[in-house]
Amino acid sequence: MTHRHLAAFLSVLLPAAPLVRAQAPTITEEAVRTTVSWLAADERAGRDTGSPELVATGEWIAERFAKAGLQKVADNSWYHEFPLPGHVLDSKAVKLTLVRQFGDEQKTFDLAADTDVRQWTVAEVLTGEGEACTVAQLEDPVMQRLLFAKSARRPIVCEVPADHPYWLQSKGVRPVLGKAREASRPILLLRQGALPPAPPQDHREVTWTATWSVGAPEKVDVPQRNVMALRPGTTKKDEYVVVSAHYDHVGVGSPVDGDRIYNGADDDATGTTAVILIAEALAKMPPTARSVLFVCFTGEERGLLGSKAFCERPPVPLDKVVANVNLEMLGRPEEGKAGQAWITGHDLSDFAAIAGPALQRRGVELVEFPMAGRLFAASDNWSFVQKGVVAHSISGGSLHKDYHQPGDQVDKLDLPHMTKVIGAVLEFTRELADRDAAPQWNDKGRERLQRGKR
Repeated sequence: MTHRHLAAFLSVLLPAAPLVRAQAPTITEEAVRTTVSWLAADERAGRDTGSPELVATGEWIAERFAKAGLQKVADNSWYHEFPLPGHVLDSKAVKLTLVRQFGDEQKTFDLAADTDVRQWTVAEVLTGEGEACTVAQLEDPVMQRLLFAKSARRPIVCEVPADHPYWLQSKGVRPVLGKAREASRPILLLRQGALPPAPPQDHREVTWTATWSVGAPEKVDVPQRNVMALRPGTTKKDEYVVVSAHYDHVGVGSPVDGDRIYNGADDDATGTTAVILIAEALAKMPPTARSVLFVCFTGEERGLLGSKAFCERPPVPLDKVVANVNLEMLGRPEEGKAGQAWITGHDLSDFAAIAGPALQRRGVELVEFPMAGRLFAASDNWSFVQKGVVAHSISGGSLHKDYHQPGDQVDKLDLPHMTKVIGAVLEFTRELADRDAAPQWNDKGRERLQRGKR
């Protein structure tokens, strides 16, 4: 079925919605720009799960919900909290003496804990004396691979600028996610300038040894936060439409053209922006029959961790959730396809049939996307699907070349397109929250559910 035929087919499945839809508050391009720019700014350091920047982002989202006049959902909190295993590291406990051998010349450097050197990764081995070690700049390709692996078989000393997010995050005592790998040594961060410049390179090889120790890491559960807010319904207030997106991204990584921050503007600051602006708009409108629950998930990039935790310990009964509208990558349509959106797994339920006319009323055409089937299980909607909830992701873009790259920045977003799509999803959300019948899986969808439970 062609895009044009699909849109025509969907447009006749439901009658037009009441005229009250036209009274919805306008979601402006300026509001979209301001919100997505804050979320994807360099100051957020790529919003990695467990990072201080992501914690601050969650608090900012909660403040937006509170200012909109929305309600807390459970435990008098804006947060749905869940633990992930981790450790407490203490950079003040690091001891490091480096010895540089350059031909016959030898020089010793004693580094000050937390001032010159900080601990970056958890280590199982806590001390070493005169061990061969690696000292390299952050940009070194080998160093990049080691940092990505977050584990080392020999002591690693990585020189970083004092304003780099890694250096700032590793100050003092802090919790970190993850486990210590067997026999691993620490990766230590060294402030650039703490060592004198390297000697001129000639035929003589430079080698390094280290005498070092780090504090014993304390095992802890590190709390993580999904952020949520409620717009209560009226006649069906005990039924819920969940509108969601993930607000985490992948943090800081290998530099590309000198840029180390993976801002995640499209993935998924655009979806988070949509959740916030739709929540603020609905808060100004007459309440819908069903309640609308807004959730911004953490840990999506680490395996849907936030949505899995949410569905394992839901703040509202999952059998009362009639649908999950999950929003992913709304801001970068393929060339010539502005004003179009697509739905993952659209052929598994009547979700798309309901969405099509609602989106069209706001000027957005629902189309097919070649990878929509494969991507059905690739975002937070999948956690709901595994519990039997009709749940799909809506996207307004493509898997572009900047996916999970530093180039995923705000200046590459099509803001007029994104604004139109967000307004259309607002229309669809109200449709789901007001219509008599809840979305249903079809036979193909029920078969997929069964396969997913094996």
